[in-house]
Amino acid sequence: MLEAFEARGEWLKGNLHTHTTNSDGRYTPEERVAGYKEHGYDFLAFADHGFTTLYHDEELTVIAGSEWSVNLDYRAYHLLALNVPTAFDLPMDMAIQECVDEVRSVGGCAIIAHPYWSGLALPEMQEIEGCLGIEIYNHMTQCGVCKGVSTVHWDNLLAAGWRGFGFAVDDCHHLVDAYGGWIMVKSESRDADSILKAVKAGRFYSSAGPEIKSIEKNGDLLQIECSDAAEIDLIGRGWLGGRTVAPDGEVLNSAEFGLNGQQGYVRIEATDPAGRTAWTNPLFLA
Repeated sequence: MLEAFEARGEWLKGNLHTHTTNSDGRYTPEERVAGYKEHGYDFLAFADHGFTTLYHDEELTVIAGSEWSVNLDYRAYHLLALNVPTAFDLPMDMAIQECVDEVRSVGGCAIIAHPYWSGLALPEMQEIEGCLGIEIYNHMTQCGVCKGVSTVHWDNLLAAGWRGFGFAVDDCHHLVDAYGGWIMVKSESRDADSILKAVKAGRFYSSAGPEIKSIEKNGDLLQIECSDAAEIDLIGRGWLGGRTVAPDGEVLNSAEFGLNGQQGYVRIEATDPAGRTAWTNPLFLA
């Protein structure tokens, strides 16, 4: 959590889950890049199904990647594989741990996509090693069937000792599911290697709208500043946490919460008056 706000660099806005006509997306890579540039994004990752899309743009940094389905009875893991080569392949009969290991063996990053939409339960995720994190907000599955918010999955994993990050993404296939979920990364440079290095280190937060401007830890106090919010929440292990709510007709721009070892971990959610949320990565206290 704190690393993103203490590190040197600039904030860059990006989406890590984008589909094109190279799989089941409606728009070409060129059209996708143009659209995200128009909406103020700094980087974009392609994640076509079973296909690594390569593209270069002078203004917007493009990260190569792909999305893979791994069978699990009537459900399936969907795995984002970022920064993988064009010849990369994962057979559907391969176990999920083997898939993650393969992604890492070629220098890539593995993220579990939309666990709520996929019907994944805690035991099916918590034993996976080497994953960078899970999608906690997937705009496409939220727009389509209201199963895009996977923060309960994240909290269950964190409470069980897992230490993965939370990602907000679009998973866009059309236009209605674009520009709704992103990450803000504190990176020392705009090239793909620097952005991925910052992501791997957790120097980012996720958002569907609000901006988190600063977070500071002063002794046993955690202090937050953000854009206009209706409420700011501290989420901890089990029943532990806190909430600050704006008075009727007003907004919040800051909050302060006490910390203790019983919380295990804490993370922040800031929700604006329109109901859109921003999520920090967790701060582990024990």
